[in-house]
Amino acid sequence: MKTLFQRINDVQKQVKSVNKGSTVKINDRSSYTAVSHDDVTSLLHDPIANAGIVAMPRMETCDLEIFEQSKTYQGQTTTSKSFLVKVWASVTFINSDDRSDQFQTQCFAYALDSGDKATGKAYSMAIKYCYLKTFMLESLDDEESRDWENSWKNEPSIKQWDHVSSNVKSDTQSPSVGTGNNTPASDAQKNAMRKMGISFPDNVTKSEASKLIEAKNKR
Repeated sequence: MKTLFQRINDVQKQVKSVNKGSTVKINDRSSYTAVSHDDVTSLLHDPIANAGIVAMPRMETCDLEIFEQSKTYQGQTTTSKSFLVKVWASVTFINSDDRSDQFQTQCFAYALDSGDKATGKAYSMAIKYCYLKTFMLESLDDEESRDWENSWKNEPSIKQWDHVSSNVKSDTQSPSVGTGNNTPASDAQKNAMRKMGISFPDNVTKSEASKLIEAKNKR
């Protein structure tokens, strides 16, 4: 009988990358493509099930903040609310043939929404990254170069749990954030540009690569 880690390794051998299947709208003029929770779970569903792995997601903590903003236009004042939700979510992977053989990973995420979707967004994002990192999936997204999205850098770091038996051990690592505009492009970016037929110089930077990929996606 295979151990849980051997089964996870079998899945890692089957799947390598996940395609961007969603378009995220920033405003009326700007948007970008991204890997969604459904893109990841759709890719992993059959390989995980066939490997005999049970995945049990759970929301560990959830904090809600409400912001009110007032605007005055032509003498009329309107007030709108936005909801900021911060969550810690976990996924426990269980060997279907041995319930004591478990592994847990956890991730932090937050989301802002003017309606009732902030909690679902944050929860789905956290679970998505648990899957992405556990199975080492190449998403072709270059989150590290998005300085305008790096407001999370002062939030708690991602926690990775060791093998779960009767006791759970934790190891916390602080994320590093690169802010330089001259940082070389990542291998994932270069691979993405090659697959998309984009020509680029050997010394292309992360910011330049992001612009080239974004321009190609808009065509």
